[in-house]
Amino acid sequence: MKISIIGAGMVGASIAYATMMKGIADEIALIDVNINLAEGHALDLSHGNPYVKPVRILGGDYFLSKNSDIVIITAGRSQKPGESRLQLIESNAELMKNIVKKTLSYSKSPLLLIVSNPVDVLTWVAWKVSGLPSHRVIGSGTTLDTARLRQNIAQHCHLDPRSVHAYVIGEHGDSEIVSWSTANVGGIPLETLCSACTASCEGSGVFERIFEDTKNAAYKIIEKKDATYFGIGLAVVRILEAIIGDSHSVLTISTVHNEFEGIKEVPFSVPSVLGRNGVERILPLKLSEKERAGLIKSALTIRKAIDTISK
Repeated sequence: MKISIIGAGMVGASIAYATMMKGIADEIALIDVNINLAEGHALDLSHGNPYVKPVRILGGDYFLSKNSDIVIITAGRSQKPGESRLQLIESNAELMKNIVKKTLSYSKSPLLLIVSNPVDVLTWVAWKVSGLPSHRVIGSGTTLDTARLRQNIAQHCHLDPRSVHAYVIGEHGDSEIVSWSTANVGGIPLETLCSACTASCEGSGVFERIFEDTKNAAYKIIEKKDATYFGIGLAVVRILEAIIGDSHSVLTISTVHNEFEGIKEVPFSVPSVLGRNGVERILPLKLSEKERAGLIKSALTIRKAIDTISK
């Protein structure tokens, strides 16, 4: 299994490192306009081969991505402190077009995994430019947001985050929502668990505070260290595991929906089954009326952003 990562910044390097640690690839190619950076990361990573399942690691220009099974795109202008992901559209959309075209000149029909922000809009761009079926063009979506949510719930409730089942859906951005009505721990609805909990939570609005901490996590990290990369690196490798292992895992990735509530060709995240060929099916969520309205609003936010560049 050959994986190419376009963009050898901290996000791309973190994905390469986590992929190597998991031992799920036979070959990893790091591609970047900064050839020295890509070559340096490849050399540095290769020195860890004696301690993991050995993998061939290359670094350099696009020709090294030839015959890739999966291409991960992380390249793009980074989010600045106080800047929303949607503000990155103009600069990163054109870059995405060029990257996809170059990628497909070396790999006939790879599965595309988009990580660059705004990820939902750029997933649409990659899908349009590539001509690939929508189930083979995947955005990392709200996989990281969902992980942050589960960690925040687990920390509040003193639980193992792997035992928390809750989803952030919609845009990977400010309009995202939480499907609280489906959130559970061990099959017990979260609201039921809270009513039986002996912990004395301070006042009301616990769910709202957890959601705000989840939604604003990236802003806090960017303010403190300029970028987020470890969390998204692990989230992307979880997606890779589901695809390469054909495990039919349920993850909140972003993919283009042909139609949703009258909105055409809009990418957003909902629980989706992933396997070797990409997205196998979308799982239906039992949302409350408020949550459904929030998801529609989020989808419209993405569609409006796409409309600004679609021509």
